[in-house]
Amino acid sequence: MDKLDYEILECLRHNSREKASAISRKINLSVSAVLERIHKMESQGVIRGYTVVTSKKLLGLGMLAVMEVSLEHPKYYDSFTGLINSMPEIVSCYYMTGDFDFILKIYAQDSDDLEGIHKRIKSIHGVSSTRTYITLKTVKEEF
Repeated sequence: MDKLDYEILECLRHNSREKASAISRKINLSVSAVLERIHKMESQGVIRGYTVVTSKKLLGLGMLAVMEVSLEHPKYYDSFTGLINSMPEIVSCYYMTGDFDFILKIYAQDSDDLEGIHKRIKSIHGVSSTRTYITLKTVKEEF
């Protein structure tokens, strides 16, 4: 990875659908060189995919919550993460050090919906405690 690769990544981070010709003009590199570098980064796993960023609010998911979860014992890790991965409302799950084992990022329609999600998580076998925070506003979010 060199400076040009990082410049290409920055262009794609802002708009993953940007054409190689537009990127080549921005970074003063030929279109074929830009395409070659993109393909190389894809094959190396640096670029793992392309996505669409949606407005959760416009999709009816106006409530964002962060939940900390503790498990009774590490033996519950696999079953817990398996269930969490099957819940589309949970968009991120991080295994952590510290007082809690996991931090979950959850989108819900409203407080009733969040309550239902909270109950499902608390009822997962092996979950010993949770702490939930409702966000007031997203100040920064990068993709």
